Amino acid sequence: MKQNTHSEIIIKIADIACFLILLFVFGFFFSRLVYCQSLYAETGNTEGYYSDILAYMQHIQGPQAEITFEKEVYSTLDTYPLFFLLGKLLYKFMDINHAIMWSELILNSLAIILSKYFFEKSLPVKEGEKDHILRHILISLGVCACFIMSMWWLPRFGKITLPFKDQVFYGTYSGNPWHNATYIAVRPFAISTFFAFVYLMKKIPYKKDDKAENGEKLKVWDFVLFSVSLFLSVLTKPTFALVFYSASVLVFLFRLFASKGKQIKVLLLVALSYIPAALVLLYQFGGVFGKRVETSEEHGIGFTFFGVWRSANPHVAAAIFYANVFALVTLCFFIKELKNDFLYRFGVLYFAVALLEAGLLCEKGFRYSHFNFSWGYMHGIFFFSMVSIVILLKECFKKKKRWPVIVISSLSLLSQVVFGILYFKGLYYGLDYNTLLPSHWL
Repeated sequence: MKQNTHSEIIIKIADIACFLILLFVFGFFFSRLVYCQSLYAETGNTEGYYSDILAYMQHIQGPQAEITFEKEVYSTLDTYPLFFLLGKLLYKFMDINHAIMWSELILNSLAIILSKYFFEKSLPVKEGEKDHILRHILISLGVCACFIMSMWWLPRFGKITLPFKDQVFYGTYSGNPWHNATYIAVRPFAISTFFAFVYLMKKIPYKKDDKAENGEKLKVWDFVLFSVSLFLSVLTKPTFALVFYSASVLVFLFRLFASKGKQIKVLLLVALSYIPAALVLLYQFGGVFGKRVETSEEHGIGFTFFGVWRSANPHVAAAIFYANVFALVTLCFFIKELKNDFLYRFGVLYFAVALLEAGLLCEKGFRYSHFNFSWGYMHGIFFFSMVSIVILLKECFKKKKRWPVIVISSLSLLSQVVFGILYFKGLYYGLDYNTLLPSHWL
C-alpha cells in the first residue's frame, strides 16, 4: 500500500540531508588533500603529498608555466581537454592551487551524486513494500563506500615492512587512486556511461532477462544520454572507454547470437551512438602512437603475458585478490545472479575485460614501464565493487534475507573501507601514495 505524501516528503528530506552531510564531509577532506598536493607540487617540495598533479597544473597555466615534464607526456594532455578546460575557466578567477582543487572537487562530487541517483534507480521500493529512511541511508553509505574503499595493504612499522613486496599501490592498485586528477575527473562520465548503457540494453527485449524493463520502448533520450556520456568520458580521459568498447562489443555479439540475428537493427542503432566518442579516441591514439620521425624507438601496442604487471608486482594473483576482496567474496555468494541481473553481469564482464587488457596488452617503447593499461583495470575494480555493493544491498532489502551471506559480504566490504580510510589518512598527512612512507625516506 502506497505511503501518504507527508511521510514520503519526510523520508526524502531526511535522505537528502544525510547524503549531503556525507558528501560535505568527504568533500572537505578530499579538497584539502588535492590542495596540499598542488601546493607541494608547485613549490617543488618533495617532503610529501606526491602525486601526478604538476603536469596538469602546468597544462592549465599554459605557456606561462615552466614545463618540467617530457614533451611527449605533456603533449598527450591536449587530446583529452575537458578537465583542463574546467581548470582554465576557474583559473581566471583564482590561483592555480584553488583552480585545480575546485575542478577535482566538482567532478568528484558529481560522480558521487550520480552514483547516488543510479543506486536509487537500481534499488527501487517494490510495489507493496513500505519505504523507510534506513533504506536510503544504507544506499548512501554504499555509495560512499565505493569512493573510499581501497586495496588491502600491510601495516608498516617505521622503515620495517611486512613481507608482501615493498609497495602498497603499484602492482596491486585500487579503484580510488587519489593521486591522479584525470582519473578522478573522468569518473562522473564513466559512471553515467556505464549505467546509461545498462538501462539502454535492458530496454531491448531479450528472452527472460531483466523482466522488469522488458517491453519498455526505447526513446531518443536513451541514445543521447549514452552517446553524450561516452563522448565526455573520452574527452576527459580515454582509459574507461578502452575497456568499455571491448566489453560492450562482447555484449553485442552475445545478444546477436542469442537472438539469432533478430536484434541486429536495434544494436546497430546503439552502435551509432559510439561514433562521436570513437572518432575522438582514434584522434587521441593517432597522436600517441603516430609515426615519429625524430626517433627510431619502437612504439604502438604490443602483447605480453602479465609481463608489465609482474615487473610492478610478481605476485599478480595475490594482488588481484587484495584489490578485489569484497567483490570476489560477493561473487562467490551471488554467482547465480549473473544470469538474472544485467547490471551485475556487465559489471563483472567489465572487470574481466579490464583485467585481461591490463595483463595481455602493453605499450611499446618508453611507455612500456608506465603500465597505462592499469588505469582501465582500476576502473574495472571500481565498477566491480560498485555492482557488488548494489547486489548486496538488494539482498539486504529482501524480506527473506540470507544473513550469513550478508554478514560475510559486509565484513569483507568493511575491511576494504577501513583500509581505504587508513590509506586516505596516510595521503591526507602527506605520506607517499605508493609506500605510505614519508617521501624524504625514499
